[in-house]
Amino acid sequence: MSIFGFSTEPSTGGDFTPIVKYDARAGRIFRMDRIDTGNGFESSPVDITGNFKALVDFENVEVGWIDFPIGSMPSFHLVPLALIKSGNAKLPERPSEKHKNGIRFLLKLSKDCGGDKPIREIAGTSKAFLSGIEAVYTQYLGNKDANTGKLPVIMLEKTTPVTSGSGQRSSTNYHPTFKIVGWALRGDLLPQAKPQPAQAQPANEPSWGNGAAAPATGGQRVQPPAQQAVAVDDFG
Repeated sequence: MSIFGFSTEPSTGGDFTPIVKYDARAGRIFRMDRIDTGNGFESSPVDITGNFKALVDFENVEVGWIDFPIGSMPSFHLVPLALIKSGNAKLPERPSEKHKNGIRFLLKLSKDCGGDKPIREIAGTSKAFLSGIEAVYTQYLGNKDANTGKLPVIMLEKTTPVTSGSGQRSSTNYHPTFKIVGWALRGDLLPQAKPQPAQAQPANEPSWGNGAAAPATGGQRVQPPAQQAVAVDDFG
């Protein structure tokens, strides 16, 4: 404890906002947990594709430019989408050629997939991820007036492989289809000042930490749970 009443020691990484990633190359969603090894923090991916359900803060989506340099902290140049829509802000200028259009927002994972830190942020620049979020965000806009004071709860319905290029330059990304399955009160999912997240890799270029490859999906449909109603205590 310092003279100021709080620690002035450098951060060891434990106070970063925990994150969720969508891996467009595998069509999977991962909860990235931070594990204290005693010599620092490491990221441990937990696959939550099959039971992914989240309360999403679409009221405070940020848009702009993101760079995810490998091995370094990400660079965010974002503004709230709401300010752009109201005419009170413009999309930031592109900081560098390495920055790509991207989005970022907070979400709260349900008890089934949230671990001990359900409130997280997700950010991404892959076209597959952005188009999937755009579609469900459009659903949100069409229904939010009928759900005043609430936020949408989304699930992953399926992923669809999309191949671009040809020959050795061909690549396949998986387009996610999300759907709104209910609405719930914001609760403790509050807007907050955003520190740089601890994980430096982008949503479509994950680092698995142990040298393992990203899990393959085989292009299979992700089956949603049979019960679609949002239980009151899902986001306790």
